[in-house]
Amino acid sequence: MSDFKDMPWTIAMDLTAKTFDGQAMTLSDLYRECVRSGQTIIEGRTFTNCRLEGPAIVAILSGVTFQTTDFGYTGGDIGRLVWRSASATGVVGAIPFRNCVFTGCSFFATGFTGPESFLQQILALKPIS
Repeated sequence: MSDFKDMPWTIAMDLTAKTFDGQAMTLSDLYRECVRSGQTIIEGRTFTNCRLEGPAIVAILSGVTFQTTDFGYTGGDIGRLVWRSASATGVVGAIPFRNCVFTGCSFFATGFTGPESFLQQILALKPIS
């Protein structure tokens, strides 16, 4: 697991930006700014070397890519990150992302939901203790 206190993040001040680099932000604040601008999905954003903080459940929709991503602390059980809905139509309360790129990012206190193929990719990861 990364030693977060040594990372050079700055607090993201403009949560309407399309590109974030080396910034930390809470997912609920990021989503709130999207809703204020009339959007219900966080879309078309690029996150590089960022820290994205919960507590939150993130819904991964189409076109989202992850490269060298730390999905967060699992206590040795990667399944703790995966949330599945009992409904075929989605999850209420999840923060949706579409057509976004995450490179070198770290998530903290975040669960993930989305298509089964994505959830299986998460479950195949080596857990961070």
